[in-house]
Amino acid sequence: MLPLTTCGDIFRIIIALFIPPLGVFTQVGLTQPFWINLVIYLFAVGGLGFPVLFGMWPAAVVHALFVILTRK
Repeated sequence: MLPLTTCGDIFRIIIALFIPPLGVFTQVGLTQPFWINLVIYLFAVGGLGFPVLFGMWPAAVVHALFVILTRK
């Protein structure tokens, strides 16, 4: 069962679908989950020189949703 979802969580979820690190940042700030999500995101968009790893995009979104929905 998912925890109670607030309007802020819904806003974060919408942000996480487009820019996952921003959604994580709004939930936990500059902590370890943000940096992990940023690295996954950079692999997905080719920011680290690996544009063939576009399949990592769903991983970044799933990680962001996990952080947003479990960190209260």
